[in-house]
Amino acid sequence: MPGEVILIIEDDQQIGGLVAAVLCEAGYCPQLVRDVDAARVEADRGLRPTAVVSDLMVAGSGGPQQLLNRLGAIFPAVPVTLMTGVPPKRRAAMGVTHDHIIEKPFELEALLDSITRMLQSRTT
Repeated sequence: MPGEVILIIEDDQQIGGLVAAVLCEAGYCPQLVRDVDAARVEADRGLRPTAVVSDLMVAGSGGPQQLLNRLGAIFPAVPVTLMTGVPPKRRAAMGVTHDHIIEKPFELEALLDSITRMLQSRTT
């Protein structure tokens, strides 16, 4: 669904920039911020993304569940894909049970597939 605004929350600017470039090339309108506080500022300024792609361990998030709670409060009903380098067993020990997770390092096509699935899931 090209043309839709995708908010990227990533404190590693190289990764965030790459994700933004890939999404832009695919026709999306990516908006990159460093942390959840910056996402709130953008929301206060009127940003209404169609979806969010966030690093699981983004600075200042307070942990995975707190991250998802904060994002849900800022952007209600907006689907979220989490990017992470945290291995599955460690994620499970942390209580991460999110439906949309993409593991770093990832293939760019896998990122686009994940975005497509996430956007499709919001309409079903």
